[in-house]
Amino acid sequence: MINDYESVRMAELLTEAGITQGGFYFHFPEGKKTVAEEIIVRQDRRFAELRDAAIADADRDGLSALISFLRTIVSEIENDVVMRAGLRLVLQASEHFPEVAHMPHPSWNGAIEAALKKAEAEGSLCLDVDTTIAARGLVLLFIGAQTSSFINDQWESMTDLADTLVDFLRTSIAADGFVPAAQRDDA
Repeated sequence: MINDYESVRMAELLTEAGITQGGFYFHFPEGKKTVAEEIIVRQDRRFAELRDAAIADADRDGLSALISFLRTIVSEIENDVVMRAGLRLVLQASEHFPEVAHMPHPSWNGAIEAALKKAEAEGSLCLDVDTTIAARGLVLLFIGAQTSSFINDQWESMTDLADTLVDFLRTSIAADGFVPAAQRDDA
């Protein structure tokens, strides 16, 4: 098992992957740093695609879109090796990748704020919620949940932590009587 970026020897990695050194260096002449950066970029791009699709879903209210996005991201973390590898690289070795390793990515606060503003316009957000502060807080809470779950149990607790975040969202910033779309659909 590979523990961290610094301890990985390319020969071990290539043997495990069944790739020749010549083939690897033909495609990645600068070595493992280039591969690691590409993994981070792909993970970041996938997160952004999922976020944008959830928030743009016209059939969902703003808060339900955020909840749906959170559940989708958790599923991706649990099931996608590239997603986990990108997060792990950012968490463990971000100093090696200052050009691509950002937490949170600069676009996150604005996108989450847009969903909160949609919820505000729909009346599903408490009246006194500052959407800018709430967006930043939600992003930071999710990063904390990811980091905690990774450190404690390699993301095994991520679903439980996501449930806690959903409960927090429902009880702290959602308007009284708000029911997430997934619960309305099940009824």
